[in-house]
Amino acid sequence: MSLTILIRGQLNSIPVLSDACFTKANYGVNTNTTLSVNTPRGVLGGSIAAVSAGLDYTVVPMTTSLTPVGLFVNDAAGAAFENSPAVASGKVAVMKGQASVEVDVYETRNAADSADLTYAVGEKLYGSAQGMLTNETTASSEVIGIVTKAPSTSSPTLGLDMRV
Repeated sequence: MSLTILIRGQLNSIPVLSDACFTKANYGVNTNTTLSVNTPRGVLGGSIAAVSAGLDYTVVPMTTSLTPVGLFVNDAAGAAFENSPAVASGKVAVMKGQASVEVDVYETRNAADSADLTYAVGEKLYGSAQGMLTNETTASSEVIGIVTKAPSTSSPTLGLDMRV
């Protein structure tokens, strides 16, 4: 999974990854259909980073009760054949500060009724309970970004201008 940087914001590598960043399961009925039980554990590039009370300079996978601080740039665990700097250092870069990016992990189903979600340019994006981007207003109230490119069959990435 990935995050593609179109216009760079701030890359923050100060925070340490919580243990949950390496163990988070990345599949469920409401997430992007490219995610499955075979998707690597741990936070994915393009998912939302958050902070939790009492954890100084530590990022955690976002939930609707946590404050988002940016998007993870890379997967925490990576694939078995890749270099694993996050595992070795306990750190991963978090993109923040008005960047323009594209992500390939985002919610594709409505949490309430499992109907397909569609995205339109100009919509606000929030964080879902899974820590993925969504346009559902029932998710976190914090605006993560604004849609600048709607996903399509020929180009399934979601473009956004970040607001965190």
